[in-house]
Amino acid sequence: MKDLYRRWVPSHLRFLLVVHLILLVMYSLFRYVTLIYNRPSYFFQMDRTLTVRQAFKIGLWFDITVASYALLLPYLLLTIAYIWPREHRRLFAFTRFYCGAIILVSLIICAADVPYFNFFNSRLTTAAVHWKNNVQVAKYILSEVKYYPFILICAFCIWGIGRLIRKIWHGSWKHATPATHNRLVPTAIASVLMLGGLWGGATPKTPDLKRATFSNDGFINQLTLNPVHTWFDSYFAFDIHLTGIEKAFSEVQEGLGITKVIEDRSPIAREHDFQQPARRMNVVLVLMESMSADRMGIFGNPKNLTPNLDSLARKSIFFDNCFSNGIHTNAGLYSSIYGMPIIMMQHPMNNGRSEYLDFTGLPMTLKEKGYSTEFFCTHPKTFDNLDVFLQKNGYDRISDLADYPTDKIANSWGVGDETLFEHALETMDSLATVPNGKPFFSTLLTITTHPPFILPAFTKFKPRSTDPIEITYEYTDWAIRNFMDACAQKSWYDNTIFVFVGDHGVNIPGPYDVPLSYNHVPLIIHAPSLFSKPEIRHQLANQTDIFPTVMGLIGEDYVQNTLGFDLFRERRPFAFFSQDHKMGVLNERFLYVARKSGKETLIDYRGGSLEDISHLYPALVDSMRHFGCANLQVSQWMIENDKVK
Repeated sequence: MKDLYRRWVPSHLRFLLVVHLILLVMYSLFRYVTLIYNRPSYFFQMDRTLTVRQAFKIGLWFDITVASYALLLPYLLLTIAYIWPREHRRLFAFTRFYCGAIILVSLIICAADVPYFNFFNSRLTTAAVHWKNNVQVAKYILSEVKYYPFILICAFCIWGIGRLIRKIWHGSWKHATPATHNRLVPTAIASVLMLGGLWGGATPKTPDLKRATFSNDGFINQLTLNPVHTWFDSYFAFDIHLTGIEKAFSEVQEGLGITKVIEDRSPIAREHDFQQPARRMNVVLVLMESMSADRMGIFGNPKNLTPNLDSLARKSIFFDNCFSNGIHTNAGLYSSIYGMPIIMMQHPMNNGRSEYLDFTGLPMTLKEKGYSTEFFCTHPKTFDNLDVFLQKNGYDRISDLADYPTDKIANSWGVGDETLFEHALETMDSLATVPNGKPFFSTLLTITTHPPFILPAFTKFKPRSTDPIEITYEYTDWAIRNFMDACAQKSWYDNTIFVFVGDHGVNIPGPYDVPLSYNHVPLIIHAPSLFSKPEIRHQLANQTDIFPTVMGLIGEDYVQNTLGFDLFRERRPFAFFSQDHKMGVLNERFLYVARKSGKETLIDYRGGSLEDISHLYPALVDSMRHFGCANLQVSQWMIENDKVK
């Protein structure tokens, strides 16, 4: 049998077959690692053996397809060399290098996918490298001990892959290839098999990611996917173009209640004239890192992680149905400050287009009204392109890591939250006490609740929890209390509007492949001189609504050229958000999800149902789909046509 195999299977096919099998084994092994490492806690509550087996079966077809596409080029080159025998030394050297690179790249992607999935509830995409300053990200990764096993695996395999490819190659060429008259037969058979692999194994159709969504369990559905495929697929844009741009304009204008636009600005630009004297109030916007509603006691968390933030919410105007527009900090900044939604798979401040534009929004509009504008962060301002984008778009100054003494640095992300708040308070107090000074708009970005979850060594904070993640939430909550208590002692406190919002939530594993914990965030507006009594408001809100809502509170006439709603004067029909390759649109009961694969679902998230009921509410699905896509389409058009100011 071995002699027959060597006689009828040419050397180059034996080589490619071994490489193909190595890729399949690697993909399957890492799928199993993903299952073990990332399975949610609810996974143990019932037997899921059958669905896991089905996920691995579907995943195998994806793996076969990915491996076949990866080896298509060396197959074509080696087949040409096989049919046309001559000296092919350089071609053979290139093929060996190419196949080694395929294995190495696949290994790196698969290894990185495991912790990425744990953090983002998504298979690996190019969103992992959207940051402007990847040195800062590298420092963070190297500071995370839990990533070391994956780094070590990659380092060991980089060394071994070259040796492995060399051994496979020489082992495949030990025996002579078949006679010339037999060359067409194995080539024809191999071509048919390769075509079958490109179709997805034995399935006679092109690969279809809709097949991945076969159950009501979001984790199981994502388990089927191949991270190499999701990585390269993410280079292609999420299709948001359901209709022509003029129809999208009309739908968005109707949703925003626009009857008259400023034609030379954009299709959604409209004047807001409050016909009353403006309140020259200071504005403080605090974006709280990873502050999911699920972490707060006021939303039902029993661990009492945020008692001070809960108390502040009860003493303020509290929007308990607010959703972040994205799942990354850059998205939270962009939407909260500039009132624009996040387009899936794009870094809003570093995408090759929007970073060069001038945006309307809180800093630019308030600066034109005579405000001083400051941004405070804990890390280098070069990270996420903050220095370029924010200074271009309204901020007088960005205070970053360089403004703190080195002994205050807590971890790879710079100083802790207490240091951030102390420095910001000192700066704001100096601005407010200047004779005949300007009102100020200050934006603070907290960080300690971001991995690696390390507190400053010098802090006086005493935690109750033992879990390192929960400790950081207690710490940030403590720092917020100290900040607000200190502000309350200042003469400018009563003339200030404080806005607290989560930049995004956290991935708390659940049965949905779109966990709402990642986008459901608190929105707190604290302004004692404006509101005589606190109130919990249950209306839908997005981060994009902060800009028009604040402008409405201070009563400054302005041009509204964003997709946000004034939450005290207008009512949002749907909230919507991006989770990279998924778009969610929701009302008070239902969640509609559109995936890049084309798969759509509608679930009753309030009722806790896992069942897709889109077939029962086709009109609602159509309304939600058009609302989300029309808003994103108009936003994209405004960026492409420089109409965002």
